[in-house]
Amino acid sequence: MTRSILSPGVRSMLFGLLGAASVAAIASVPLACQSGGVGDPCTPEDEYNPQFSGFKVTEENIESRSFQCETRICLVNHFQGRVSCPLGQETPVPCSSDGECNGDKCVEAPSLAPSCDPKAADKGASSCAGFGGTCNPTGKFCECSSPESCPQVGDIKFDCECQNTSCTTKVCKAHICHKEGSCQRDSASPEDNKGKACCVPGTDTPIAGPVCSQCAESTNRDAPDAVYCSCRCGVAEKEPPDPDFHFCDCPSGFSCEEIRKNVGLGDKQITGKYCIKEKTKYTSDVQCNKISGANPAGASCTGIQGI
Repeated sequence: MTRSILSPGVRSMLFGLLGAASVAAIASVPLACQSGGVGDPCTPEDEYNPQFSGFKVTEENIESRSFQCETRICLVNHFQGRVSCPLGQETPVPCSSDGECNGDKCVEAPSLAPSCDPKAADKGASSCAGFGGTCNPTGKFCECSSPESCPQVGDIKFDCECQNTSCTTKVCKAHICHKEGSCQRDSASPEDNKGKACCVPGTDTPIAGPVCSQCAESTNRDAPDAVYCSCRCGVAEKEPPDPDFHFCDCPSGFSCEEIRKNVGLGDKQITGKYCIKEKTKYTSDVQCNKISGANPAGASCTGIQGI
């Protein structure tokens, strides 16, 4: 998984609308493969990144070191949006020039400061394109020198501002309007979540960009049917057996299905088959329709209808 930071010591990933890939091909081997806990709910680590725009229904994610799962695997099986934000959201409203938000609070959005490699041939410039343009040689994060080097996301313009009190470095920042304590929760009803923002799970930190709503329950692609703890139950199709890997047996109500083909990239030992809920196997003709929630422009939402 690619790691980056919002500010020194904080991890982040590139903002999805600015070209980040949604699928995390995590190059690590599950420390154990047991079926206990298969089906337990889990929140993918990506959702703790305030700039992560959400998963795409056409892709899968295998988080193989999840401490939320007995199996250590949190599976995202062709799911759209964020588990922690069922209805999604439009692009947040930027604060006015004088910091006004019509009664809401003007808060600082998480900085756009992805990680970079100052020892790369281009000194990290390619990683920092659109995020300031320069790789900080000590902190290994992208910094800026002028407002022109920072991006604009929808109506939100990121500016080049001081990263610390001494202002020894500057990073791309923005300010958005947010109603304190008004965050969606995965356990809340649609009525309770309506009109609320997407936030980092368990916090009041708002997500800085638009987020697609989840698929309708009838499609078997909503969070309960597509995101949960799983385990690896077999090799990829047409692959030779792997007698050295301890595969699991799927519990009742689950079937062993191929989730990731082995295309010769990444870790071979996270490719193959995983236990998924019966009748939830993804096919390319599955549509994410008849859902109530946000359908933000430019967020690549699949067939959803706004409320």
